[in-house]
Amino acid sequence: MYIIGIHDGHHAGACLFKNGEIINSISEDRLTRKKNEYGFPLNSIKFCLKKEEIKKHQISYIAVSTNYLPPKYLQVKRNTSFKLEDYKKEQEKYWYSIFYKNKKIKYTEIFKNKIIRNQIYNFKLLKNEDDFEGMKNIRLKTIMKFFKIEENKIFFYDHHLCHANYALYSCINRKKISHVFTCDGGGDGSNGNIWKVENGKILKNLYRTNIADVGRIYRYFTLFLNMKPSENEFKVMGLAGYSNIESNYSKKAFLILKEVLDVKGINFFYKKKIKDLYFYFYEKFKNFRFDTIAFAVQHFSEYILLKWLKNAQKKFGFTKIAFAGGVSQNIKVIKKILENSNIDYLYVPPGAGDESLPIGAVYSFLSNKTKIKRISSLHNPYINCSYEEFDPKKYKFSNLEISKTTTKKIAHLLSKGNVVGRYVSSGSEFGPRALGNRSILADPRDSDIINFVNKKIKVRDFWMPFAPSIIDKMFNKYIKNNNQALPYHMTYSYESTSKAKQDIPAALHPFDKTTRPQVVTKKINKKYYDLIFEFYKITGVGALLNTSLNLHGEPIVSDHKSVLKTFKKSGLRYLYIDNYLLKKND
Repeated sequence: MYIIGIHDGHHAGACLFKNGEIINSISEDRLTRKKNEYGFPLNSIKFCLKKEEIKKHQISYIAVSTNYLPPKYLQVKRNTSFKLEDYKKEQEKYWYSIFYKNKKIKYTEIFKNKIIRNQIYNFKLLKNEDDFEGMKNIRLKTIMKFFKIEENKIFFYDHHLCHANYALYSCINRKKISHVFTCDGGGDGSNGNIWKVENGKILKNLYRTNIADVGRIYRYFTLFLNMKPSENEFKVMGLAGYSNIESNYSKKAFLILKEVLDVKGINFFYKKKIKDLYFYFYEKFKNFRFDTIAFAVQHFSEYILLKWLKNAQKKFGFTKIAFAGGVSQNIKVIKKILENSNIDYLYVPPGAGDESLPIGAVYSFLSNKTKIKRISSLHNPYINCSYEEFDPKKYKFSNLEISKTTTKKIAHLLSKGNVVGRYVSSGSEFGPRALGNRSILADPRDSDIINFVNKKIKVRDFWMPFAPSIIDKMFNKYIKNNNQALPYHMTYSYESTSKAKQDIPAALHPFDKTTRPQVVTKKINKKYYDLIFEFYKITGVGALLNTSLNLHGEPIVSDHKSVLKTFKKSGLRYLYIDNYLLKKND
């Protein structure tokens, strides 16, 4: 039995399951090369079908995440097409008119030049730009027509239920988990939930709210700092590490946030009646320094989410949980929870934001609609795009040396201070983190390598930290670990040990020396493990500096074409692709 999972909102994508086993999953932006694609994931669906060599009529059921999507955002594909100035225009021209002028203005009129024509959805059938029910019907009819499938074979699921089921069923130790938390910017009228788990299955929704506005506030602060919302929040988190609560200036900024939103018991509540969060906080923070603004929103997020989970723990008595939704990707929040609560097992899956909603939709279907007893976990994250092994004879190269190579040779190159891109055709990482198969790798001993990678290759912000990939035998020597759920997917942040500060300084946060590690095992990724182990034999350091293989502002590379294009345009000199080494001539 084949089941397709679809998410057609922000960060659209699709997945394919066979008899309860996940076969593949891919985000639309990996294929279109337009970051954070929005809308019907046509390319993702075709990719999943082609890789399994099946036809559309062989699909038994279709599971769709999110009941209601905003038609106006779909028409302009907001997260895909918007630039920084468009997000500001959205606040100033649209929301300001609504909240402060009591004037209803058409979103699609303001952004008429942004409307994407020739989409698969027929928006002419909408009653208006806020016709959510009409949009759901359009989505349903489009899916029916595309797959030539009956309506009773298509199932829509609540946005947060999809997040929750993804977090639960993707976990290899799901029977340990007693509760699942979800928190994000918003979906299906909610942005915070607590779910009760029993016998490895979600039993009921214990709490649901639409004012757990942590993600929404963080998004606004990202915009205050002239960074792109729903994309650059991780930059704010990296910048926040350069300040601390000991500063009276930072404390004052934090208190402005704390005086607005708080938690009592498990309930979020507003202490003040705020007409609009964006303009309220913009006015309050317009005279604060950029690093203080970043610190304030990060510290507030840590404070309020820790309080929420600790209060919930006191009420429900759990010690082992899973957490998903966009907010769960804030690794400093996760670190704070692990350090300051009695939670000893906190599972955050790979790609816990909206990119995983197609998988969550299928898990929601499988948990209720079928008699399949074995539902596969995400035992490794390499379920994304796979291609035939690289053959250099199929491409024309200029100013390149191409030679067969081995992990030993690549480890030697890295040990001499060279930066190497690594691409493995047989399987790409799922989610936003590079986990070795689509990565730029370097020697973590040399802090000077940070500036080289930032300026010459990634063209990325100077304050952003890199992360280490660590072989399992060295993990506890580098990381102060207080979580039974190991960081296979780079979804946690930890304090580093003194040995890490000595051995891998380039893979730690430059200021606070925390790190977002990936533990690498032979079982999950043998070839990558072997490369790091060869580096360990040469240097005595069991880790590599790891960052994603892409240009700034672009998705992680997918196929051979995209990786070769990235290699050509970047300052990378070496590309290790399958069994070949590509070297640019001087």
